[in-house]
Amino acid sequence: MVDERRLGEQERKVPDWIRATFWGDHPDSLAPYVPSPLNIVREMLSLAGAGPNDVVYDLGCGDGRVLFTAVDEFKVAKAVGYELDMEMVEALEKRIKDLGMVGRVSVIQANFMEVDITKATVVTIYLTTSGNVKLRPKLEADLKPGARVVSHDFPVHGWVSDQPDGTPHTIGNHKMFLYRIPEAYTKEIKVQRTDEEEVRWRRVRNMFTRVERG
Repeated sequence: MVDERRLGEQERKVPDWIRATFWGDHPDSLAPYVPSPLNIVREMLSLAGAGPNDVVYDLGCGDGRVLFTAVDEFKVAKAVGYELDMEMVEALEKRIKDLGMVGRVSVIQANFMEVDITKATVVTIYLTTSGNVKLRPKLEADLKPGARVVSHDFPVHGWVSDQPDGTPHTIGNHKMFLYRIPEAYTKEIKVQRTDEEEVRWRRVRNMFTRVERG
C-alpha cells in the first residue's frame, strides 16, 4: 500500500499560502504544485479502469503518489511520471529504488509538452483550465485509440467527457473528468437544457427566424 502517513507529512510541509500561489520556479510550469488527495488519486485511476494491461502517465507527477498507487494498488504494467522540479525527481528516484520498483515506476525530469507520450494508455492530469487548453492538441496528436485521460478539477474544454450531460464525477468538493480517446474530440457536444431553458431558447430562435424572413 502507498505510505499515506509519509505523504501526509510531505503535504504538511507545504503551507497553504504557498500552495495557492506557487507556480514553480520553472518557466514551463503549467500549474501550481497542489497534490491530489490519495482518495482522489484512487478514484481517478478507478474511473479510468486502470489495470495490468495499462501504462499510466502522470503529467506533472509531483511526489509520485499517482505512480506508486497505480503500480501498488492497481497493478498496472508501468507508471511514468514527468516533473520539472529536479529535487522532486531525485527524491522520487531514490524512493523507487528503495521500494524495489525500478522498471515498473520511472520518473523523468522534463517538460511533458516536449516528450513522447504515445505509449500511455491512461493519462492523469491536475493542471488548470489554461494548462489543459495548451495540452489538448498534444493529447489528440499522441494518444492512441482506447486511451483514457482523467483530469482532476478542471475540464478539457472542447472535449466530451464520459458523462452524457457533461457533469463531472465528484467526491466532496473534488471534480473528476474522464475522457476516452478519440471519442472525447470526435463526438458532438450536446448542450443540456432544462425545460424552462428550452422554452426560452425556442422563443429566441423563433424570433430571429421571423426577423430573417422579414
